[in-house]
Amino acid sequence: MEFVAIDFETANRSSDSACSIGLVTVKDGVIVDEYYQLIRPKNLYFHPDNIKIHGITEEMVADEPTLPEIWQEVLPRLQGKQVVAHFAKFDMGVLKSSLNSWKLPLPEFDFICSWMLAKKALPHLESFGLKSVAESVGFKFKHHHALEDSRACATAVAQIMQQCGAQDFEQLAGNYNLELGRMWRGGVKQCTEKPEGEPVMESLF
Repeated sequence: MEFVAIDFETANRSSDSACSIGLVTVKDGVIVDEYYQLIRPKNLYFHPDNIKIHGITEEMVADEPTLPEIWQEVLPRLQGKQVVAHFAKFDMGVLKSSLNSWKLPLPEFDFICSWMLAKKALPHLESFGLKSVAESVGFKFKHHHALEDSRACATAVAQIMQQCGAQDFEQLAGNYNLELGRMWRGGVKQCTEKPEGEPVMESLF
């Protein structure tokens, strides 16, 4: 079973200002491919608050490729795959807005939000932020680095899948009363909770 974890960092508050991307592919519970790239956004403006979070500056990306220039490397890692992101609404919004800004067609894939998943599978946690979720499964990492965050997300989801016996994201979502999100050429449908009253799998720990 294969899935891909994705993470973006942004230059400012605009969702089309992706300045780095991390992608981690997991196959049968093992990381088999990693991709990381700094990105020069169309509007080369970095808000101080964003710089404080991830440490990326205008100078660092001034000579880096734009999203269209790396898209041929990114697209095959997403198209038709099972994709996960922590607080997926943010990352899917960044991907959609950035592609729309460059007039590139959206890829097609199903996705799950590991933040929503963690709330169901790991309800004992005091926080469902990526750092807390990853550390709960024994993974230490440098937060707010797109590749590190993708690794953390991938590791946590792989462990949750192993613990609950899910063979794919459809089964994983069903176990915890989630509806998979979907990106397609026409737009994005976010990952959501199913209506109350349906059976829910017990938490893992």
